[in-house]
This record gives sequence, structure tokens and C-alpha cells, in this order.
Amino acid sequence: MADRTLRSAGVMAAGTVLSRLLGFVRIALLAAAIGTALRGDIFTAANTIPNSLYILLAGGVFNTVLVPQLVRAIKKHDDGGQDFTNRLLTFGFVVLAVVTVGCVLLAPAIANLYMPEELKDPSMASERASMVMFVRLCLPQIFFYGAFVLVGQVLNARRRFGPMMWAPIANNIVACASIVIFLLVYRVGDNPPTYSHGEELLLGLGHTLGIAVQLLVLLPYLRASGHTFRPKFGLRGTGLGHTARLGIWTVLFVAVNQVTLVVVTRLAIAGSASGDPGAKAGLFAYSTAMLIILVPHGIVTVSLATAALPQMSALAADGDVTDLERLSARSVRQTLAIVVPAAAAMVAFAYPIVTVITGYGSGKNNLTLMAYTLMTLALGIVPFTIQYFQLRTFYAFEDTRTPFFLQCVIATTNIAAAVIGVRVLLDAEHLRFSGVVLGAAYALAYLVAVLISRPVLRRKVPRVPGAGIGLPLLAMVIAAVLGAGVGRAVLWVFDQVIDWSGPIGAILQLAIAGAVMLPVYAGVARVLRIHEVNDVVSLVTSKLPGRR
Repeated sequence: MADRTLRSAGVMAAGTVLSRLLGFVRIALLAAAIGTALRGDIFTAANTIPNSLYILLAGGVFNTVLVPQLVRAIKKHDDGGQDFTNRLLTFGFVVLAVVTVGCVLLAPAIANLYMPEELKDPSMASERASMVMFVRLCLPQIFFYGAFVLVGQVLNARRRFGPMMWAPIANNIVACASIVIFLLVYRVGDNPPTYSHGEELLLGLGHTLGIAVQLLVLLPYLRASGHTFRPKFGLRGTGLGHTARLGIWTVLFVAVNQVTLVVVTRLAIAGSASGDPGAKAGLFAYSTAMLIILVPHGIVTVSLATAALPQMSALAADGDVTDLERLSARSVRQTLAIVVPAAAAMVAFAYPIVTVITGYGSGKNNLTLMAYTLMTLALGIVPFTIQYFQLRTFYAFEDTRTPFFLQCVIATTNIAAAVIGVRVLLDAEHLRFSGVVLGAAYALAYLVAVLISRPVLRRKVPRVPGAGIGLPLLAMVIAAVLGAGVGRAVLWVFDQVIDWSGPIGAILQLAIAGAVMLPVYAGVARVLRIHEVNDVVSLVTSKLPGRR
């Protein structure tokens, strides 16, 4: 069972790695084309809103509740879940279409919701108009996001994990192509504060087309998995009412999360829209840093959790809480073996990391504050990872009520820390640090999440000998900090004799840092007998030339 989970995770991780790399190419092109200050924030917000609204209106149910229901239908229904799946897909597509049309009609109001007061100043009428236009062009993504997840979850339930992780590659290729055309046509140097109509159409429609292509890539795999989709209406007798009841709490969970996102977006844009003429860490900086810290999450955490959830659901249905806890704890430890050193590296080598990604064209003047934003956000990736698996354990039991109340505490902590940090601790001259403060608020919120969720989960899944994560995590932190510290010290020595400013120099720095940090981390892990790290090292070294 464990081997099957790891193999499935490996297939997903491979697709995610390439997709993430292309995603960073897209960010680099965007930074060069539109900058990382207010101009970049306007498009970033507009292109983020469709995914946020999809998650708010439907995505929470699609992402968390449907897999256990689909697994049960495939396992128990005489037709292998064909009728259930067709009714589910038909209902989902209709709902998504209605929601998308409604949102496009409400585009100005939706854009206004995400705008801070600084952007509503009469002197920024052109910036507001650009944001509304971008929102209108990007909102059709809601349908394509939703349909992609629906089809992908059917594939996951049928244990076809790879296509959903590989399909975003097509999206990134299309988006990158639209930005390259943008650079060739408009040849942006010193970016004006607003966009022309042609620029808006090219960027907005190009990114929406990418999401549509991402969906189309999945469709051949749906038939190959053994399911033939035929529209079928009607929910009576399918058990979808049970799914809907479970989904109520998930919708509330997501709603709370999206309130947090709206607050964070407004505060981040406020930093870029402030009158401070210096470099700024606003929404583009915060979003880019978030994409960076979520690389290990997307490659490792999501892959292992997605592969493990059907097995966890089956164990929960059978009442086997012992094996469920062992599977969950093992998955967490395997994930942390990579996430912990990744987080330490992001803190220690933040500046060269952001230089490689955004140190081009219009983006190269904002690197220091972007690095600080990455450092504060990176502090939250370890508790976020633990919390992610804890929530999947609740979902395996079809418990969506408890995660909602836990998320209320998390959201309250995040919002309170963000508002106090930006609006109280920062004055008008220092709003440019808003992204840095928001990163710290995020890290604090998920630390609180782990502390309050762990004892609640124990009421459902008692402790099992050998299934702990506390001591292995402490050992991993010690090994990662020592490795990053030695890597940072080596770079300091080289700093005295080498001028390696710019992206090429940053790549060299990261190569040296990695060559130093990874062996130190692996060596300390071996001394501390961190089995999960040793297993990863053994797996990697076994693939080297000359090794069997």
C-alpha cells in the first residue's frame, strides 16, 4: 500500500515539478513586462480573483468532499459509479456555467471588493478601470477551473493521478506565449502606471485561454480511465444529497478562507498604491513569494496527500483508525523530510531565489523587499504542511464541520495580525512593507492552526505507537538549520571576492548553497537517525550512475 502511494505521488510530483518551473518562467516574464509594483499588482489581483471565486462558490466541495464519495460509488455501485459520476459532472457543469455568467455581469462590483481605499482615490481612475477590465476578461476562468477540478477528481478517484498534475503545463505554455507576444508587441521599458486596451486584452484573454486548454488536456484521459461521460440530469436517488450536506460546511470553510484572502489582497495592494516612491512589497511580491513557498507543497505535500486520501477514506469507512493514523503520520513525516530543508533554504537564500525569478527588466528594482516577504512566508510552510494533512484526516471521516470551526480561528488570527501589522504598526511612509508583514501574519496563523487542531484530531484518531511527528520534526529542523547555516557561511566567504549580482550570479549562489547545504542536512539526518530523510537520500543515490 505504501509503495503504491509513493509511486502515485512520484508520477504527480514529476508533472508538478515541470509545471512549477514553467509557472516561474511565467512570473519572470510578467515581472519583466509589467513590473512588481502597482502595475503588476493590478493584473495579479484580477488574475487571482477567478480562482478565488471558484473556490468560494464550488471548489471547496469539489476538492475535499467528492473523492470519498466517488470512491464509495465506484466500489459499491453495480455500474462502477458511472451513473453517479455522470449526474455529478452534469450538475457541476451547469452550476459552474450559471455562476460564471453571473460573475462576469458583476465584474465591476467584484473588482471593487478587492480594491483598497488608496486605489479608490480620484487620481487613480485609470488604474481602477484597468483592474475592472482585467477582472472581466479573467472571470470566465471560473468555469474552466471548476470543470478541470471536477474531471480531475473523477480521474483521482479512479487512481489516475498523473493527468491532473501534468495538465497545468499546457496552461503555463499558453500564458507564457501571451506574455512573450506582449513583450514583442509593446516592448515595455519604463512601465506607465496604466495599461492600454490592447495590453489588457492580450494579457487577460491569454491567461484565460491557458485555463481552458488545461481543461481540454484532461478530456481524453477521462475516457481512457474507463468512464464515458454522457450528460444526465437529476439528483434524486444518487446520494448526492449527502454530498451536498457535507459540502455545506466545506463551503463555509472556504468562505472564511476567502474573507482572509480579500483582506490580504486589499492590504497588499494598499502597499503598492501608497505615495511612497521607493521599492514596494505589495500583492505581486506577496503572491510570488507564496508561489515559491508552495513549490515543495505542490510537489510533495499535494502529491502524497492526494495519493493517500482514497486509502485514508477506505480505512475510515472500515473503522480502522490505527492504520489510518499510521498512514497519515507516515505521509506527514515523508513530506516534512523535504519541506523542512526547503523552508530553511528559502529563509537563508531568499535574495538569490527572488533574483533568479524576478530579477529581469522592470522587476529588478524591487528584490530586497521581495526577499523579506519570502523569508516571513517561508516560516509558515512547515505548520501549513502539517495542518494540510490534519484536515485530510478529518475529510477521510467525512467530517467537514470540525475543519470549518478550526478555520474560523485560523482566519481570525491571520486577519487580526495582518490588519494590526499593516494599518497600526506601519505608517503611511512604510506601507511598502505590507507584503513582509502579511507574510509574518500567515506564518503566525498556521502555527496557531497546528496547536489548536492537533488535540481536536486526537478525539477522533487516538495516538498510535510509532506514529508521532514531533521528535522527527525537531530533528529535521536541527539538521536543516545547520545545513542552511553552513551554506550561508560559505556564501558569505565568496561574497568577499566575487561580484555575482544579477540572475546569473544568483543561480551560481544557489548552486553553491545547495551543494553545501544538502550533504550537511543528509549527514546530520543520518547521525540523528531521521529515517524518512535517510530513505530519500537512499532513493536518490540509488539512481546515480554506477549504483544499483
